[in-house]
Amino acid sequence: MALSLVAAFFAWVSAAPFWLAVGHATPGRVVIDDCTGGGLGQRCRGTFVAERERFFAHGVAVSGVPRERATPGATVAARMTGPDGATAYADSGAKGHLRWLLGLVTVLGCAVGIVRWTGAARLADPRARRWAVGAGLAGPLLITVGFLVAAW
Repeated sequence: MALSLVAAFFAWVSAAPFWLAVGHATPGRVVIDDCTGGGLGQRCRGTFVAERERFFAHGVAVSGVPRERATPGATVAARMTGPDGATAYADSGAKGHLRWLLGLVTVLGCAVGIVRWTGAARLADPRARRWAVGAGLAGPLLITVGFLVAAW
Protein backbone atom coordinates (compact mmCIF):
# COMPACT_ATOMS: atom_id res chain seq x y z
CA MET A 1 0.00 0.00 0.00
CA ALA A 2 2.76 2.45 0.92
CA LEU A 3 4.63 1.85 -2.34
CA SER A 4 1.42 2.53 -4.29
CA LEU A 5 1.02 5.86 -2.52
CA VAL A 6 4.66 6.77 -3.15
CA ALA A 7 4.25 5.83 -6.83
CA ALA A 8 1.08 7.94 -7.07
CA PHE A 9 2.83 10.95 -5.52
CA PHE A 10 5.79 10.78 -7.90
CA ALA A 11 3.52 10.20 -10.90
CA TRP A 12 1.54 13.29 -9.90
CA VAL A 13 4.55 15.59 -9.47
CA SER A 14 6.24 14.29 -12.66
CA ALA A 15 3.29 14.60 -15.05
CA ALA A 16 3.42 18.33 -15.86
CA PRO A 17 7.25 18.43 -16.14
CA PHE A 18 7.06 15.46 -18.53
CA TRP A 19 4.67 17.30 -20.86
CA LEU A 20 6.84 20.41 -20.75
CA ALA A 21 9.92 18.35 -21.62
CA VAL A 22 8.26 16.80 -24.67
CA GLY A 23 7.05 20.15 -25.97
CA HIS A 24 3.46 20.46 -24.70
CA ALA A 25 4.04 23.86 -23.16
CA THR A 26 2.76 27.39 -23.33
CA PRO A 27 5.67 29.84 -23.13
CA GLY A 28 5.32 33.17 -21.43
CA ARG A 29 6.57 35.29 -18.58
CA VAL A 30 5.83 35.25 -14.91
CA VAL A 31 5.88 38.30 -12.66
CA ILE A 32 7.08 37.28 -9.21
CA ASP A 33 4.69 38.30 -6.43
CA ASP A 34 6.65 36.92 -3.47
CA CYS A 35 9.33 34.38 -2.58
CA THR A 36 10.14 32.80 0.75
CA GLY A 37 13.04 30.61 1.82
CA GLY A 38 16.13 29.84 -0.17
CA GLY A 39 17.86 27.02 -2.01
CA LEU A 40 15.73 23.88 -2.25
CA GLY A 41 13.27 25.39 0.21
CA GLN A 42 12.56 28.45 -1.94
CA ARG A 43 8.85 28.95 -2.65
CA CYS A 44 7.71 31.59 -5.13
CA ARG A 45 4.29 32.67 -6.35
CA GLY A 46 3.47 34.91 -9.26
CA THR A 47 1.26 35.81 -12.19
CA PHE A 48 1.87 34.01 -15.46
CA VAL A 49 1.18 35.83 -18.72
CA ALA A 50 1.10 33.52 -21.73
CA GLU A 51 2.75 34.49 -25.00
CA ARG A 52 0.59 36.92 -26.98
CA GLU A 53 -1.50 37.27 -23.79
CA ARG A 54 -3.57 34.17 -24.61
CA PHE A 55 -4.28 33.69 -20.91
CA PHE A 56 -3.29 34.89 -17.45
CA ALA A 57 -2.81 32.65 -14.42
CA HIS A 58 -2.79 34.45 -11.07
CA GLY A 59 -1.20 33.08 -7.91
CA VAL A 60 0.63 30.17 -9.51
CA ALA A 61 3.59 28.50 -7.86
CA VAL A 62 6.79 29.33 -9.74
CA SER A 63 9.43 26.63 -9.86
CA GLY A 64 13.09 27.14 -10.73
CA VAL A 65 13.41 30.87 -10.11
CA PRO A 66 17.08 31.91 -9.95
CA ARG A 67 18.01 33.35 -6.56
CA GLU A 68 18.94 36.73 -8.01
CA ARG A 69 15.49 37.01 -9.67
CA ALA A 70 13.50 35.95 -6.58
CA THR A 71 12.34 39.47 -5.75
CA PRO A 72 8.80 40.89 -5.99
CA GLY A 73 8.18 42.50 -9.37
CA ALA A 74 10.91 40.57 -11.20
CA THR A 75 9.91 39.09 -14.56
CA VAL A 76 11.14 35.63 -15.50
CA ALA A 77 10.61 33.54 -18.66
CA ALA A 78 8.54 30.48 -17.81
CA ARG A 79 6.33 27.75 -19.27
CA MET A 80 3.04 26.18 -18.22
CA THR A 81 1.10 23.19 -19.52
CA GLY A 82 -1.98 25.38 -19.99
CA PRO A 83 -4.40 27.81 -18.34
CA ASP A 84 -5.50 25.21 -15.77
CA GLY A 85 -1.95 24.53 -14.56
CA ALA A 86 -0.99 25.40 -11.01
CA THR A 87 2.76 25.74 -11.56
CA ALA A 88 4.87 27.84 -13.91
CA TYR A 89 8.30 26.37 -14.60
CA ALA A 90 11.14 28.88 -14.99
CA ASP A 91 13.85 26.28 -15.48
CA SER A 92 14.77 24.36 -18.60
CA GLY A 93 17.50 22.08 -19.90
CA ALA A 94 18.81 19.35 -17.63
CA LYS A 95 16.85 20.57 -14.59
CA GLY A 96 13.61 20.35 -16.52
CA HIS A 97 14.35 16.78 -17.55
CA LEU A 98 15.41 15.74 -14.05
CA ARG A 99 12.00 16.83 -12.70
CA TRP A 100 10.15 14.18 -14.66
CA LEU A 101 12.87 11.58 -15.19
CA LEU A 102 13.71 11.03 -11.52
CA GLY A 103 10.02 10.90 -10.62
CA LEU A 104 9.12 8.34 -13.26
CA VAL A 105 12.17 6.21 -12.40
CA THR A 106 10.91 6.23 -8.81
CA VAL A 107 7.48 5.08 -10.04
CA LEU A 108 9.16 2.18 -11.85
CA GLY A 109 11.15 1.37 -8.72
CA CYS A 110 7.93 1.29 -6.71
CA ALA A 111 6.37 -1.04 -9.27
CA VAL A 112 9.33 -3.42 -9.00
CA GLY A 113 9.15 -3.16 -5.21
CA ILE A 114 5.46 -4.06 -5.26
CA VAL A 115 6.23 -7.17 -7.33
CA ARG A 116 9.09 -8.13 -5.02
CA TRP A 117 7.39 -7.60 -1.68
CA THR A 118 4.09 -9.18 -2.65
CA GLY A 119 5.92 -12.34 -3.69
CA ALA A 120 4.41 -12.27 -7.18
CA ALA A 121 7.72 -13.32 -8.76
CA ARG A 122 7.96 -16.37 -6.49
CA LEU A 123 4.71 -18.05 -7.49
CA ALA A 124 5.21 -21.66 -8.61
CA ASP A 125 2.75 -21.65 -11.50
CA PRO A 126 4.33 -19.80 -14.47
CA ARG A 127 0.99 -18.50 -15.77
CA ALA A 128 -0.06 -17.20 -12.34
CA ARG A 129 3.40 -15.67 -11.88
CA ARG A 130 3.14 -13.77 -15.20
CA TRP A 131 -0.30 -12.44 -14.30
CA ALA A 132 0.77 -11.44 -10.78
CA VAL A 133 3.94 -9.71 -11.98
CA GLY A 134 2.00 -7.97 -14.75
CA ALA A 135 -0.63 -6.73 -12.31
CA GLY A 136 2.04 -5.55 -9.86
CA LEU A 137 3.76 -3.55 -12.59
CA ALA A 138 0.55 -2.33 -14.21
CA GLY A 139 -0.88 -0.62 -11.12
CA PRO A 140 1.72 2.17 -10.77
CA LEU A 141 2.00 2.51 -14.54
CA LEU A 142 -1.77 2.98 -14.93
CA ILE A 143 -1.73 5.56 -12.15
CA THR A 144 1.03 7.38 -14.04
CA VAL A 145 -0.95 7.30 -17.28
CA GLY A 146 -3.94 8.74 -15.41
CA PHE A 147 -1.90 11.65 -14.06
CA LEU A 148 -0.37 12.27 -17.51
CA VAL A 149 -3.84 12.48 -19.02
CA ALA A 150 -5.02 14.81 -16.25
CA ALA A 151 -1.98 17.09 -16.69
CA TRP A 152 -2.42 17.39 -20.45
